[in-house]
Amino acid sequence: MKAMVSLRQVEAFHAIVEAGSFAAAATALGTTQPAISKRIVELEADLGFPLFDRSARPPQLTRHGHALLPLCAEMLALRTRMRATLDDPAEYAGQFRIGITELVALTVLPALIGRIRARLPHIRLRTEVKLAEDLHQDLLDRRSDMAIAPGPPPGGLLHARKVASLELAWMAGASLGPLPPGPLPAAALARFPLLAQTQRSGLQAVVNEWLLENGQRPQLILACNSLTALSGMTIAGLGIALMPRTQFLPKVASGQLRIIETTPPMPRLDYHVLYPASGLEAVAGIVAEEVAAVGPGLG
Repeated sequence: MKAMVSLRQVEAFHAIVEAGSFAAAATALGTTQPAISKRIVELEADLGFPLFDRSARPPQLTRHGHALLPLCAEMLALRTRMRATLDDPAEYAGQFRIGITELVALTVLPALIGRIRARLPHIRLRTEVKLAEDLHQDLLDRRSDMAIAPGPPPGGLLHARKVASLELAWMAGASLGPLPPGPLPAAALARFPLLAQTQRSGLQAVVNEWLLENGQRPQLILACNSLTALSGMTIAGLGIALMPRTQFLPKVASGQLRIIETTPPMPRLDYHVLYPASGLEAVAGIVAEEVAAVGPGLG
């Protein structure tokens, strides 16, 4: 069985070409000329072709040597990248999985990807849109490397950094009919059909908690896991829903939606960037910085 080509052999071959001779290559690599010659003999034996015409002085590359040279340069460049990746997380070239909510996808995702690629030019990103509870579980089960979601989840098992605080507002479509004047208490809101996201949503957790704190049991008429679909049903007059205020202000300005002020006012929804303790903390830290930079764009 032939021995496999080694990087030491490739390094010797490339050094001879760069330095101009076997002796100069030995000096450049800090070894002896016999050691360099031995590596080349082994390399030629493994490949089955002579790489140098030794009848010339100094030895000249053969046709096979010329063909091999650019491939050796690629191998040595890859070794350099491998070392840099181990030393510098900014050189990370592996996959990084980020779970996001629909709100992130609709607002800051394009800008975020651009910023991450600028900081981590070799990274391979994969994003997936899910509800908050599912995003948290994916992190705990190591099915993702990071999440941008309402949280943090209880238990302190994840690194967490707050990146945004969203103002929320109840909204109704123009076709729903007249609304009572003034800020409405929870009891008055409960008389309307309530549209909601499913129970795994961070936004819906705020709805349920606020209603219960104000003496109302959540009586949801229709649940949907899409914020976009929820806004469409609200605009159609099927009921009222809690929405991120800033994100839907353009539809308020156009008259498609109306804001319902409440008493007490709705609490804000904090968004966090979350990631587990793993071998990718250094890379995750860089990504988290970029998430924090675009976080205000969530609202």
